[in-house]
Amino acid sequence: MRGLTLIELLVALAVGGALLSWATVNGSHLIETRRASAALNQTLGAVAFTRHAAVTHRATATLCPSAGGGCGLRNTWHEGALIFVDVDGDGNLDAEDTPLRRLPGLRQADRVFWRSFRNRRHLSFLPSGLTDWQSGNFTYCPANGDLRYARQAILNAQGRARLARDDDGDGIREDASGRDLRCP
Repeated sequence: MRGLTLIELLVALAVGGALLSWATVNGSHLIETRRASAALNQTLGAVAFTRHAAVTHRATATLCPSAGGGCGLRNTWHEGALIFVDVDGDGNLDAEDTPLRRLPGLRQADRVFWRSFRNRRHLSFLPSGLTDWQSGNFTYCPANGDLRYARQAILNAQGRARLARDDDGDGIREDASGRDLRCP
C-alpha cells in the first residue's frame, strides 16, 4: 500500500505551519524594511535632483512639501513634494518660478520630517550646488511607530547626505548626535 499515515500527515502539516509562520513574520519585516528604504531613497533622489537643477539652471532650486499647486505646510512631506527653479529664492512657488518635478506622497500614515538649521520648511540649493546654509536631516517614520524601521538622511551644508546608522547594535539608528532616532 502506498499512502500516508495519520502521524506522517500531522508531522507534514506541523512543519508546513511552522515554515508559513516563519515566512509571514520575516516577510512583514522585509516589507517594512523595503518600504522605509524606498521612502528615504525617494527623498534622497529629490535632494540630488534639486541640487543638480540648481547647478544646471544656474539659479536657486527649491524642494518643498506639496500636495497640490504650491508649497505646503511644514512637515507635510508625506503628501508629496515639489521641485522648482526659485528665481527670487524665497522658497515659494511664484509665477516667475519654473516647476520641474512633482513627487508622489507616501503611504497614508507614514511620515517624513525635515529639520534644518535656519528652521525652514523647504530645502534650497544655490547655483553653486551648496545649500542656502541649511544643514539638517530628513527622518522617515513608519505608520506602525516601530523605531526599528525609522530612517534618517543627514545633510551637510554642501548638500551631501549620509544615512544614519545603528552603531550601538540595538536595532534603532542614531542621529548625528549619537541619540536614537525618535518619531514625533
